[in-house]
Amino acid sequence: MGETPPRGIPTRRVEKRLIKMLGEAVRANCPNPERIGCPGPDAVEAVVGRRLEFPRFDDAVDHIATCAPCFAEYNRKRQRSRILKAGAVILGCAGLVLIGLAWEHRPANHTYPKEPVAKEASAPAVTATLDYRNWTTERSEQSRPRPTEPPHLTRGQLDLTIKLPIGTEDGVFSVEFRTSTNESVAEATGTATWDGTAEALKIRADLRDVPAGRYTVAIQSRNSSMRLYPLVLE
Repeated sequence: MGETPPRGIPTRRVEKRLIKMLGEAVRANCPNPERIGCPGPDAVEAVVGRRLEFPRFDDAVDHIATCAPCFAEYNRKRQRSRILKAGAVILGCAGLVLIGLAWEHRPANHTYPKEPVAKEASAPAVTATLDYRNWTTERSEQSRPRPTEPPHLTRGQLDLTIKLPIGTEDGVFSVEFRTSTNESVAEATGTATWDGTAEALKIRADLRDVPAGRYTVAIQSRNSSMRLYPLVLE
C-alpha cells in the first residue's frame, strides 16, 4: 500500500525469506531420519487438536518444533484437518445460499422502501505482525523459557496478523489489549488459520488513541482457555 512498515516489524518479503531459511535450517540440522525420540502419532494428533490434557503435551510440542520428520507429519495432519473443516464450512454456506434463494423468491405481499445505508469512512490500515510462536501459554510452571524482550508494535489503524504457538487450533478468537491494571483499551475479533508455517490470527485493531507503553494481549476462543502475551506499544 506504499506504507513504510512499522519499526521493528519485517516486510512480508523479508518475513518469507526468514521462514524459508528457518525451514532449511531445520531440515539440514534436525533431519532425524532414524526418528530417535519421536513421539507416537497420538501425540502429534494431540498437538494438532490442541488437547492440553494429553500427557507430556509440552514435550511433544518442543520435539515437533525441532524435528524435521515430526514437523512434516504435523503439517500434513494440519492440512488434512483444514480440508475437513473447509468441507463442513462449504456445506454450511451452501445451505445458507439455498435458504437465501428461497427467501428471495417467497411470495411478496408487501413492498417496503429500502432505507439508505450510511457509509462509514475508515482510515487507511497499516499491515503489521506480532510473532508469539516462541511464547508458550501461561498455564503451568513447566512452560519453556520465554524471550526476554516482548515484541514492539507501532500504534495506528492496523491490519494485524498474530502468529500463535504450535498447537493452537483454528477458529474464531477474541483479542483484548489490556493495561497493567487489567483495563481493556481495545478489542477485536478474528479468525486463526494455519498458513503452512504457523497459526495466523488476523484482526483489524484501532490503536491510534492508545497511549504508548507496556500492555498484555489476551487471546481466547470459545473452546479454549485465555492466553496472555506481553506487548510494547510505541
